[in-house]
Amino acid sequence: MPLALARSNPESSKYFATIFDYPVFISYLCTLNMKQNNNHRTEEEYYIESKRLRAEVMQIAESLKGNPMRFVITNEITMRVEITKTDLKTIVSKNVGDDKFNAIKNALAKDIRGYLEKAEYLGWRPVAEGKHVESAYFAYFSREFGCRTILCMRRMADGDIFKPYAIINDYTFSVEEKNLRK
Repeated sequence: MPLALARSNPESSKYFATIFDYPVFISYLCTLNMKQNNNHRTEEEYYIESKRLRAEVMQIAESLKGNPMRFVITNEITMRVEITKTDLKTIVSKNVGDDKFNAIKNALAKDIRGYLEKAEYLGWRPVAEGKHVESAYFAYFSREFGCRTILCMRRMADGDIFKPYAIINDYTFSVEEKNLRK
């Protein structure tokens, strides 16, 4: 299982522990795709795994209550990122009809910073008129983990803070892809 690593929160000089060790995590994700005892995992097993991982993310989210995680990262664009309990809760609550994808999404939600560090920047799109008035625009980042995942970050309208909004699949992204700008 992933190991705990302490990460510094530079703005508050407090520590936030992510339950994450990249080599262990990647090999763990690969087992979601592999045969075990000559049997593929069933949808029910992916569903159970998705729920277990959601509970782990919610534990991390609880630690952010009143103490958001903040960091600056550059991946083609420079972002001052803030992650709150509500942000993580929103991500793990946005499920699709594919339990395997939901399990992968929930595992990735445990380390948004790590996701952004190694992701490919896809571009940004303006906010649809009348929707998400608190957001200036959305930026998209992609990673491959047995399936393509896209992290949607929103730039808040009232400042220069970026917040994670969703981890989506290709099908969901295809609706927005035509509106992307670099």
